[in-house]
Amino acid sequence: MKLTVFYDYICPFCYITSKNLETLSNELELDIDWKGIEIHPEYPGEGQKSSKTLKSLKTAESIKGAAKESGMEMLLPGFRTNSRLSLEASEFAKTRGRFMSFHKLIYEAYFMERKNIGEMEIVLEAGVMSGLDPKELEECLTGRTMFHKVEENKKAAQSNLVTGVPTLIMGNFPVYGNQSPETLRLLIKRAIERSA
Repeated sequence: MKLTVFYDYICPFCYITSKNLETLSNELELDIDWKGIEIHPEYPGEGQKSSKTLKSLKTAESIKGAAKESGMEMLLPGFRTNSRLSLEASEFAKTRGRFMSFHKLIYEAYFMERKNIGEMEIVLEAGVMSGLDPKELEECLTGRTMFHKVEENKKAAQSNLVTGVPTLIMGNFPVYGNQSPETLRLLIKRAIERSA
């Protein structure tokens, strides 16, 4: 089954959905086209402390509940950052066959280790750990050679009426937001049946 997934690395629900899809991929033979888009291009790369409002505390509880339902632990970073460098690096990782490894490491850096994935040093560290050549990756990021790829993802999101992440497109059928592992399994199975 071919799926398109719109995601951003600063979205905790995208991390949960990514983990759920990784599990389901083995079971349901999914062919996933990952399209990274910036949901908050206004956030600074050096990071910005998150405020502790009642709404943000309720959101944090919701995130922790969704993570637990998926058998995950998650540490919310406590700051917001810009994901553009990480998204461009992920497009470079695709060209080297290292996407999934890099994808997981960037999420873990932000949501497990509370590292700033808006900083070049952290992105390069994840790149090296995923098997990418650090010099090539740094040249790609400083030269912005994958800038157009992230822009193409943004256009694809607009043409698919994507207003938030995660959004999954199964055939012509969109699924918005994080779903429980069981709901996601059922939705994908239904989409497979419809396309047969």
